[in-house]
Amino acid sequence: MGAEPEGVIDCAIIGGGMGGVYSAWRLATAPDSKIPAAGIHLFEMSDRIGGRLDTVRLPGMPHVPAELGGMRIMTSQTLVMGLVQQLGFETVKFPMGGPENLAYLRAHRFPVRDYADPDKVPYWLTEQEKGKSPSALVVQAIETIIPGAKKMSSAELREACSKATLNGFPLRNHGFWQVLLNALSVEAYNLALAGGGFNTVLTNWNAAEAIPWYMEDWSIPANQTPYVHLPEGYEALPRRLCDEFEAAGGRVHLRRELIAFSRREDGLYALTMHDHGLGHDHVLLARRLILAMPRRSLDRIAEHPLDRAGPSEFFAKPGVAELLATVTGQALYKFALAYPEPWWHALGLRSGDSVTDLPLRQIYYFETEGEMAGGDPRNTNSLLVAAYTDGISVDYWEGVRHSGPRFEGRANPFVAGLPRLPDIYDVSALMVADAHRQLKEVHGVAEAPEPYAAAFRDWGDDPYGGGWHSWNIGVDTAAVMPRIVKPVADDEVYICGESYSTYQGWVEGALQTAEMMLTAHFGLAAPDSSLASAA
Repeated sequence: MGAEPEGVIDCAIIGGGMGGVYSAWRLATAPDSKIPAAGIHLFEMSDRIGGRLDTVRLPGMPHVPAELGGMRIMTSQTLVMGLVQQLGFETVKFPMGGPENLAYLRAHRFPVRDYADPDKVPYWLTEQEKGKSPSALVVQAIETIIPGAKKMSSAELREACSKATLNGFPLRNHGFWQVLLNALSVEAYNLALAGGGFNTVLTNWNAAEAIPWYMEDWSIPANQTPYVHLPEGYEALPRRLCDEFEAAGGRVHLRRELIAFSRREDGLYALTMHDHGLGHDHVLLARRLILAMPRRSLDRIAEHPLDRAGPSEFFAKPGVAELLATVTGQALYKFALAYPEPWWHALGLRSGDSVTDLPLRQIYYFETEGEMAGGDPRNTNSLLVAAYTDGISVDYWEGVRHSGPRFEGRANPFVAGLPRLPDIYDVSALMVADAHRQLKEVHGVAEAPEPYAAAFRDWGDDPYGGGWHSWNIGVDTAAVMPRIVKPVADDEVYICGESYSTYQGWVEGALQTAEMMLTAHFGLAAPDSSLASAA
């Protein structure tokens, strides 16, 4: 890593998240690739590989990975499952908790098993809606629009949604919120929204995409959902790909940001790169350019001020801006707290999530250091993802994220000095105190040990512009997806990433668009899906 490339680059890949590093790895290692590995260069503006996969070890818990980005895989996701099998990663079941996990809604606290008891649920539901969990209400609504949806495969449901109409209009011309309110009372919708844990999942995005997306993930009971995770941390996947890419002869450049690019008369692309280490711009030449970036990162290049490198005329070409504008980035954050002991165990809570309509929204219970392989059995330090949500709740925490002094941590017998993480994960002492207060309220405890360390990531920050993306209402995704990977026919500029996929918010989406690009435009054969089926 580090030294600037000399001469002309065969393929410049911008973005060190999963879409970029996977594309680089495939092009460098696939036996049918026509591009020599030494001619492939990967550029990443930050100082790390992984993008929105960010595995952190909080102080005092070296064997407990804290996933501040993506954290799990659905076993139905064949590309990522095949990849982790091919690379030899161990996968273990991701625990989703059980009926004892909590819902704390409208100041009422009850175990989620009590959704079946209408007297315990503080919402005015119709007779047909009573006794159902938040996800069951959504599935019920979907079944009124697409009868038999629950029994369909993902491909069958997607096909049905592409042909479905509601009130005389194609389903894609409706928003998901609008569709749900055609079938649910306002109270039932509010319960589904609050009890689902996310604010944007049930809002008005393209209903023809939202329905199959929701059903694959949410229609299965939480204790049966086939999730797995990588016990060494999800960030290990892009790191392994990066290592193998470099071992094959590819080059990686960190802290290099693409500012602008233009096509010269000889067909080469002049890339204006900013070196964040040295603080200056320089120009590189490339034959092909892959922009493995979310929408906001693409917009940042398109919007770059004229007084530096000038505009990238590519974005002004017919249809490009319209293609980029087919999705919307959705703010999403994670807030992890390290506690000196797992006080929630006394309440029977050991895994999965509890949900609240307080700004915390979702609370995930993770491991204790002393119970991990290699951990000191005397060490009871434990991980809680105290807040995991999106939308308006992000605004609540952003208001206090940097308000007042930073949280410096508290002394812990298994941490030398005060626990500190890189500045990017910083939060204020006020924010930690408020989260701890809300945690006690959700769990109905008057006292609990104070957290000794904290880490926060808001994926709405630049350059990401969102933790996931949603297709806009009216978009025909079957027409857009093949075009977005190569927006201009006579340009060697390509785009991939989860933003423009049918698995938005998942690593599978990044791999899906990368494979569309690589097989259609780089001549690579599709990967062997048999590995995933054997997983």
